[in-house]
Amino acid sequence: MQVRRCLHALGAALPFFTSAVLAQLAPWQVTYIETWQPSGRPGNSPDWYIHVNITNPDPTQSDPDPDIAQGKVYCKIVWLYPNAPYNQVSACDIVDTSSPTPWAWTIELLEAQDADPYPITNFDLRWRAASTAPASTEEGVQVWTGTGQFEVAKNLQGTCAASGFCLWWLKATSTPVLIDVTSDTCQGTVEEALQGINCD
Repeated sequence: MQVRRCLHALGAALPFFTSAVLAQLAPWQVTYIETWQPSGRPGNSPDWYIHVNITNPDPTQSDPDPDIAQGKVYCKIVWLYPNAPYNQVSACDIVDTSSPTPWAWTIELLEAQDADPYPITNFDLRWRAASTAPASTEEGVQVWTGTGQFEVAKNLQGTCAASGFCLWWLKATSTPVLIDVTSDTCQGTVEEALQGINCD
């Protein structure tokens, strides 16, 4: 009976313990970003884009071991004007990592929540990471999520040329941009979890 009571108490306390642990997760670090608006001149590429790099700590760690997970996650979002791909999820590439856990990452462009959103000068980015190691679907898929806000004069700087192209990048004084990390449990596949489908 005593054991049963202890287990019941532990079960009741577990959500609070989990929340406390998640609140201490080390933030991801955005170390590079470049956004581009083409000139629109004949013969030049018409692609608009966002290129961004983020460090790749093991998302489960509150104090990542630099000898285990110091890789980079490279993400890019490309589109043609005027179809900014808000709320569309793109896969990211992971390189230079020695983490013993295999991870997959995605990125999503979000419209800035203010009066003047623009997809290369005032926008939000949301990353999701999940382990691709086999796991029981009955337990769900754990996905780690972080969202950052990027805006000219806040943490971006750049230039626009007379020919029509514009290029923006991270301010040195704002590098790295720290991204707070949270965790959710999703039902379904890893691919669905990385798109935020069936998540709490």
